[in-house]
Amino acid sequence: MPRVDVSVIVAAYNAADSLEAAVASALADDIAMEVVIVDDASADDTLARARAIPDPRVRAFAMGVNGGPAAARNRALDEARGEFVAVLDADDLFLPGRLARLLARAEATRADIVVDNVLVEREGAAPEPLMSSAMLAGMAEMDLATYVRGNHPFTRNQSLGYAKPFFRREMLDRLTLRYDTGLRIGEDYLLMADALALGAKCVLEPAAGYLYRRREGSISARLGSQHVAAMKRADADFLLRHTLDTPSRKALNERRAALDTAGAFIGAIDHLKARKLVSALATVASHPASALHFRYPIAARLQRLRGQATAKKAV
Repeated sequence: MPRVDVSVIVAAYNAADSLEAAVASALADDIAMEVVIVDDASADDTLARARAIPDPRVRAFAMGVNGGPAAARNRALDEARGEFVAVLDADDLFLPGRLARLLARAEATRADIVVDNVLVEREGAAPEPLMSSAMLAGMAEMDLATYVRGNHPFTRNQSLGYAKPFFRREMLDRLTLRYDTGLRIGEDYLLMADALALGAKCVLEPAAGYLYRRREGSISARLGSQHVAAMKRADADFLLRHTLDTPSRKALNERRAALDTAGAFIGAIDHLKARKLVSALATVASHPASALHFRYPIAARLQRLRGQATAKKAV
């Protein structure tokens, strides 16, 4: 069997229009690698597209029923043969040279995890780095408290929530770490937090290697109250599993407060959609900080309008 340094795992659901470009961006790196695609019971022809990719380094599997990204990624991890694992969403792209760069950094530092910068592409705007390169360059390693503080809901800048860590597969297997299938949002965060809590070494790569294609719209349409409740449950279980130092425990408490505020914001949005203004105001009043989150959908709307105006001028 040929040597495989890196397994790129792709959980794909109704991704027929974007999957081939995502996979091509991974295959462009000149290293010993494979791409493991798991179709999560798509309603379109994602699976057929995956199996039609004419490259022997690509393997495609199918879930019998839709289990969410965590379940699909767990299946991909079980099939992966590489020494390292890189996660790629089916509608995103790797930037040229990313895998070779992360592999070299991991081997040089004997790291279990490498986190690099992310370019965020919002509709109507040029891609921007998610994190400051100077900030990343100034941190030799990342600890649990830092990671947790960078994972508050609705944080737009310097957020670690969109990072796609590069994992040593032996570490994941040795620590018996897999994605929590009870989460449909936030499963990436929890896997990384578990690894750090168990002593995994995480180093940082300042260069951006991942293009995250963010589709703007109602920010609460994707993150619902059920997701917030699931994340709070997962965080409570996390605290039971691990003995944490004081900075990490403080960071978890701050995250819990941020989740409560996010839940209030989403609840207020739900009341507004149901035309229950009094209930919406009462929900915001119970968590005043939730009012600040209304700037995000307003900003997204203004950004779309600016993009439309620019397009009209160009015609």
